[in-house]
Amino acid sequence: MARPPGEAPARLRAVRTRRALVLAAAGGTAAALAVTAAAQVGQPAPPILHQDVRSPRLSAGGAGRRGEPARPPATSSDAIIGEEPAPGRNPAAIGTGGKILPEPRDGEAPAPDEPVLGQHGFAADRSTAFRPDDATGADDTLTYVGVFNPSVIPFKRMSALDAVDPDYTLRVSDATLVDVEVGGEPRPGWDRFWGSVLVDLQPGRDAPLPSVAPGMRILSYEVEPATQLTFSRDSADNFYVRSEEAGARGVHRLVFLVEADPVYFAPRVPQRVRLTDVARARGAPRLPELPDEVRRMARNVQAHLHIEPSRDYLAATLDVLVDHFREFRPKAFEPSQGGLYWDLTVNQAGVCRHRSFAFVVTALSLGIPARFVSNEAHAFTEVWVPESGWIRIDLGGASDRLDVRNADGKSMYRPRGEDPFPKPEAYTEGGYSTLDGTLTGLTPEQVAEAQSRRDGSGDGGGGHGDGGDAQGGQVSPDVEVPPSGRMSPGPGSGLPQIPAEALRGKRGTSIRVDQVSSVGFRGETIRVEGIVTGEGGAGVGDLRVEVYLAPAGRGGDGANLVGATVTGPDGRYRAEVLVPYDVPLETHEVFVGTPGSSTQQPAITR
Repeated sequence: MARPPGEAPARLRAVRTRRALVLAAAGGTAAALAVTAAAQVGQPAPPILHQDVRSPRLSAGGAGRRGEPARPPATSSDAIIGEEPAPGRNPAAIGTGGKILPEPRDGEAPAPDEPVLGQHGFAADRSTAFRPDDATGADDTLTYVGVFNPSVIPFKRMSALDAVDPDYTLRVSDATLVDVEVGGEPRPGWDRFWGSVLVDLQPGRDAPLPSVAPGMRILSYEVEPATQLTFSRDSADNFYVRSEEAGARGVHRLVFLVEADPVYFAPRVPQRVRLTDVARARGAPRLPELPDEVRRMARNVQAHLHIEPSRDYLAATLDVLVDHFREFRPKAFEPSQGGLYWDLTVNQAGVCRHRSFAFVVTALSLGIPARFVSNEAHAFTEVWVPESGWIRIDLGGASDRLDVRNADGKSMYRPRGEDPFPKPEAYTEGGYSTLDGTLTGLTPEQVAEAQSRRDGSGDGGGGHGDGGDAQGGQVSPDVEVPPSGRMSPGPGSGLPQIPAEALRGKRGTSIRVDQVSSVGFRGETIRVEGIVTGEGGAGVGDLRVEVYLAPAGRGGDGANLVGATVTGPDGRYRAEVLVPYDVPLETHEVFVGTPGSSTQQPAITR
């Protein structure tokens, strides 16, 4: 089978020094890096970002204390760079979705019109109750204020409600606050986010705090002026922050690092779980008791949707519900004797708050734990399912105009999988919840990033990102299963084989390695640099580059895909890839390949 040209793989020799494994170059082009047992791995200088980062290191938890070896990392998409996160101490940066995101400045100036949490005003208040209205026409321009980086626009969790009153008012079933632990071991495979907010602190008073997910863990925080903070949450996972210190008064800048299970954003629903088994499944939250009148009307809705709770399965039922409530459109309707909940449902009328309200009432009546979640621009839903926990379900919006504030310089969060639920025309034809329509405050690049999807599963236990970024790859995650569109692994080799049909009608491509770190710790990173060129020797930009490690002298047999990046406009690439923690102590080779594009052939070093 024809192979595109490529340079020979770089060679690395694995040797042992006291406590640390190092990889030393064996005839490679890179100079050896000095290493001692007490020293950190010799790492290349961190990339120059929008601001300086301190003490860079790339591992799930960083180096061990008092000379202990670094903890085994998960993937470099889980990277914590700098000091270990802790109360009062943020790390320098995080690696997420193939990018390095530095810590926001503690003392950064407020963004224009940035809300102050704990004060009354736009985007600062938390709703403790919601009663549906009959204003079911289209929304005007909506305004959303970003808090997190990567941004979860427009799905910031500001208010979550999990119970229903007899008059159909939604509320929090138990407003009692329970303190939340800050810190602890970062969880492998979870997604990380920076938060930056202004908060008006008063001693002993709880101020609302936005969240990215109900299971959000707060790993660290810094606050200016400095004070000790306590975080808490209620039964619907609304988060709060307070200080007990007498001097903690006035507006403070709070910068905090959080993580969340990626399954929340890329849901998986078990297929063989019956509706009647959901409430008693392991870990299921307590279902609120529905008032008799609400339950009676909900049974009518169930019949209207042809749902039989005693016979139907959870996955199929959620498909029916999502399909129906995503078909809502902004329009008027003639009221009936059935009441607003019934009218909204059967007429499929209303905007995001109407469809989310009706969905939640119906789901609760079926024994599915559900919540109504909202912020200043959008309302959406959460349901709890066995095996996955809480997942987010968006039912769409009814405006094609969204004004986004405080998004300058932010990355956009990309879920690790596609939305698995039905997408009727009313949902796909456009709207702000899918970032279609007229958007202000976001660049075209941010919109494109938000609408893309990251390779890898949202498994919460080591899911993997796609690694590349548009600037030539600053951090690359460990990847196990090549997703669709990459070169297919060759049988028994672990390296991609390039079928002849992938070469036809495309321009020739060459890829080479110019430099590779000659010393690195197992579980730490090595740098791989090189270039991808086309016919005539010109560099080819925007091509994915995949990095493999394989035992030397075996022609790539036993190779493992350990990272990925993207070429810059000049065709050059740079990847920071993790040496697997269980790499055998023997000489290894570095191979690189590219799957090419619609116009460029794939290529791999040999």
